[in-house]
Amino acid sequence: MDEMKMWFRPIKGITLCFAAALFCSQAMAQVEAKRSFSSAKRITAFDNTTFCTAFLSDGALLTIRDIPIVDLRDVDKVAFNPTGSSLALMRGKKAVSIYSFRDRNKKLFELKEQRKSKELKGRKNLDFHVAGPAGAELMKNASKGDIVSVAMCYGADARNFIVSNSLGEIIIYDTKEYLPQAYIQGKSVATSLSMSPNNYFIAAGTGKNIDIWNFQTKELRKSIPMPAEVTEVVFSTDASQMAAVTTDKRLTIFDTKTWDKIDIFDKIGGTLTSPSFHPEGKYISVVKDGNSIVIMNLKNSVPEQTLNENPGGITASRFFVNKQTNDVFMLSNRAKELVFWDANGLNPFFGKLMGKEVDAKMNEWVKMMQGESLEDYAIRVNDETRLKQQQLFAQEVATELAGDRISIDNPFVGDYDASKNMLNIGFNALPAIALEVPAGEVGDFKDAKNLKFDNAVYVLNDKDEFELAYVEVRNETTNKVYIYDNIGRTKLTALEADDNFVPLEIMQQASREEIQLKEIKEAVIEEKKQDKLITENTQIDVKTEVVPGVDADGNKILNYKVGYQYEVINKEFSAKEDFPSGGYKIERSNAAMSLMKIIKNAFEGDFAKYLSEGKQVKVIITGSADASPIRGRIAYNGQYGEFTDEPYYKDGNLDNITVTKASGITTNEQLALMRAAGVKDYIEKNVTTLDNTKNEYEYHVEVAKERGGEFRKINVEFVIMNAFPVK
Repeated sequence: MDEMKMWFRPIKGITLCFAAALFCSQAMAQVEAKRSFSSAKRITAFDNTTFCTAFLSDGALLTIRDIPIVDLRDVDKVAFNPTGSSLALMRGKKAVSIYSFRDRNKKLFELKEQRKSKELKGRKNLDFHVAGPAGAELMKNASKGDIVSVAMCYGADARNFIVSNSLGEIIIYDTKEYLPQAYIQGKSVATSLSMSPNNYFIAAGTGKNIDIWNFQTKELRKSIPMPAEVTEVVFSTDASQMAAVTTDKRLTIFDTKTWDKIDIFDKIGGTLTSPSFHPEGKYISVVKDGNSIVIMNLKNSVPEQTLNENPGGITASRFFVNKQTNDVFMLSNRAKELVFWDANGLNPFFGKLMGKEVDAKMNEWVKMMQGESLEDYAIRVNDETRLKQQQLFAQEVATELAGDRISIDNPFVGDYDASKNMLNIGFNALPAIALEVPAGEVGDFKDAKNLKFDNAVYVLNDKDEFELAYVEVRNETTNKVYIYDNIGRTKLTALEADDNFVPLEIMQQASREEIQLKEIKEAVIEEKKQDKLITENTQIDVKTEVVPGVDADGNKILNYKVGYQYEVINKEFSAKEDFPSGGYKIERSNAAMSLMKIIKNAFEGDFAKYLSEGKQVKVIITGSADASPIRGRIAYNGQYGEFTDEPYYKDGNLDNITVTKASGITTNEQLALMRAAGVKDYIEKNVTTLDNTKNEYEYHVEVAKERGGEFRKINVEFVIMNAFPVK
């Protein structure tokens, strides 16, 4: 595992940021093999997380360097807990078992049938088909009347584990004790399973159908007929799309809002397996005939790259991302080798990058400026000016992303349309532009090397490709300037999508409420200063934002994000105003308690109107620690509960952590987690308006590379789902 973490440090230093230099490495989009691990064993299947990998070989379960994880010889299928702590093993008619990834042969749980035998008596297995020797064994056991497990998967947040069986059931387990939480009865056996990353859906491949189950209600959301047997289903990272491969050699892409088929790839050829979405959602990979990996561009529906891996032996390929560095990789196998591919050479999803940056700029632009009167604000910010400003931001950001694209695109002089006096200027990749050139001046355009392009403005088209919206072309032979101006006539795809539209009045409401939140903050800060608990060195920030989304029924919703953060900027004051070194009890941090008071006053005051009974609220708590080493062990009395293989996010990557009375605190990650746990404990005990809402907590941890109390800070973000009515 440590070896893998060493390798996943940044390779190229490429990050998906808004820099003009980004385009330089994207001229030839390529996925390249970077590291391989040979095996003496034949690899028949594998699974992985960001830093952990395991594979099957003739029923044996091993990790890199052929190190056995368990001494079993009859494992049919394996699924990694997304935190990397453990693996689920499926073994014929035996119960699914959970084994530790860290400790060899350590069985953690076994999924035993919790129902009494009389509840199952007389129930018959349904007909189903699973390919391969393992499938034949399953069907043989089912024919004897045994209830056998067929497919399994984890939820992306590692909170749920799902198994289908030969009775046509889908059983949902928690991942703390692996006890059944719900049973879903289908009409057919689910031979493939996938859970959407937003926890909205379970997709089940059932013969020539895909059944979509609402995870919250356990009701059938949609049954999608398919032209052939469904072999695998998978969701995109943002859960907006689903892909399925079928035995008729098709890859089908669905929109998860409507469950419409938005693309069908039936010309790839060969048997397709192992679909995997790129983390950004612009690409999907599939294994073809076990000897090549085809990467499809979902924006233009054409193959981006084919990796030929003869003599074959490929069982799967999958994209994954190291969120600490934003590096994207792909893992695949050969007959006796695991291959890690560097996928940073693929062009980014520019539309997503642009949309995120434009939204951030618009959220700031819509706020009332300091000293701005209501009359001036109404003139500056209205529906008409908003659209114009959004278009300007889009052009600005697209132009930054494009960089000096013309210089590497080898412009050339094209045909001349004498009837319209229009001269085409072509490029290798960019769409051609037409300049108005009088007939008598066409002869001056003999060589594009004499053309200089200035003040270029770019936009993005439907295919996520750059187009010139404006450019000034100077012919250096004659020094004449010709202007191409398509601004206002070029379709701004990213801005015209209704999905991301937030009504102006709601944005303004959030802006006004941010001002109210800042007033609450200032009142608490002044009170704490009067009590000499904090000084101006404790800086607290509050922020509101409206985020568009979609609910499980495909309806547009508007979520309300309310953020609170503090930091003590002077390390000389941190021990007095914040956590002392090695401290985690929230009551010992005056800065943290000030933040908690602001949260309590806000949610029990003006913001209480958003917290109606049953409202879903996601609470993301980030605890931090500095790099000061912990010498020995800090005692933990269990006041915030016991944490065993607790899912949490470190530097953006899902991981697991354990803090118990017995273990105490020995690492900075544990210390930071306890600071976050203290926040949760306070909220649950003191913020009364959250007592009747459905709250989901998510822990994040940051550990600074530097030492100093100024790095012990807390960030709390509340996302109130479906907070505003959508007209």
